[in-house]
Amino acid sequence: MFEDDRIGQRGLKGFWAVLGLAALLGGCANLNQQQPQQPQPDTAAAAPPASDAASADASSTQPAASAPVTRVVTKTTYVRVRRGDTLQRIAQKHSVSVKDLAAWNHLKPNGHLRAGQSIKLVSKQTITVQVAAPQAGGATANATPNTAGSRQVAAEVARHASSVALVWPAHGRVVEPFAQGTTRGIEIAGKAGDPVIAAADGKVMYAGTGLNEYGSLIIVQHNKDFLTAYSHNRRLLVKTGDTVHQGQQIAEMGSENNDRVAVLFEVRRDGKPVDPMPYLPSSPQG
Repeated sequence: MFEDDRIGQRGLKGFWAVLGLAALLGGCANLNQQQPQQPQPDTAAAAPPASDAASADASSTQPAASAPVTRVVTKTTYVRVRRGDTLQRIAQKHSVSVKDLAAWNHLKPNGHLRAGQSIKLVSKQTITVQVAAPQAGGATANATPNTAGSRQVAAEVARHASSVALVWPAHGRVVEPFAQGTTRGIEIAGKAGDPVIAAADGKVMYAGTGLNEYGSLIIVQHNKDFLTAYSHNRRLLVKTGDTVHQGQQIAEMGSENNDRVAVLFEVRRDGKPVDPMPYLPSSPQG
């Protein structure tokens, strides 16, 4: 867990020194000026955890046979509010519920809209992708056939945003809530091997074991202002540089460098940890 500053400062120095990612957790906006990305379908290649970013990339070069697999992925679009529009009218026009539309945009269901405002719409799409056969060491490599989806993710990661719409990264009970200055996120308990999924579309900025206190760690950038982190996994299914999509499995839950089986889930805004709960549905099934 990204714990209090005295402990975290000592650990994160080693983390940044090994990875060269000082800007990642301290300020996502600067990093994205160099490596943009945005939302829609595409699957990511997987590699075994590595001690640093370079070895993580090197471990993923083996070829593997692939087969078509149907997956449901999330697509995000935006519409411009016209004079006289309401959430109810927009929801009806796009065949979504007012409750969902309000949640995606962090608005009240009866909230007032202004002309020219950008409203986010989220939909599910079924796509067919090529998924590579398991490789030595149990990792699974995924092809990336949807370049249009990758370009959309790139555009989203490159832009500033005032919020981010997340789904639960795991199905389980929150066993440790967020506490400002004490914890850096929430812990969601489960069973060893339970799926850990990407909370939103984005780019994997780090996947590996460079910081021992946190076990196998994945950091995903969603836009210039928001990133999420997933710690204590027993197996990583993506590698640094991959594009991932909301709902895509990125790891298996574990207890690496932790006293229980759980995923530590962080949301960071401008590099600072914030409570993930306001960005999540009301329940893991929500």
